Amino acid sequence: MNKNTLGSLAVVLVGVAAFGTMLAFYEQPTACPCNSSSSPNPWYPCIHNPCPKETLTVQSYRINTPTNLTLNILNAGASPKALIAYYVKDSTGVQFANSNWSGPTIPPAVAISINILIDGRAFTFQTGMSHTVTIVDSTYDQFAFTTS
Repeated sequence: MNKNTLGSLAVVLVGVAAFGTMLAFYEQPTACPCNSSSSPNPWYPCIHNPCPKETLTVQSYRINTPTNLTLNILNAGASPKALIAYYVKDSTGVQFANSNWSGPTIPPAVAISINILIDGRAFTFQTGMSHTVTIVDSTYDQFAFTTS
């Protein structure tokens, strides 16, 4: 073999060795677990968070009586939302709680009407007054809406 052939062969061998080393240690980064910013492999950062955004939005509301408010709620998330409790607070901070509510389950991309009932002792729904309704789902996520 001549010197030119040996030099070219050495360059190819070094390149193949380097490429083989890179392949041996290459690992595809995986997505982080839902609601986590830590990667299962500390050498690779999180590339994205695969959690779908879960949200409920109020499309409209109506005060039916001083103790009954109807909310039209859209589940804009990717999974069903089973509602289990609600809390209503008036503008002075007085609160009514229904923490033992068997509310509906709202499928994804569906809007439904739900009635929020209060006992009328601490306060009542009044047109023009501000009320904050907080709805809790079965995963204990809270969604707050303000009416006025």
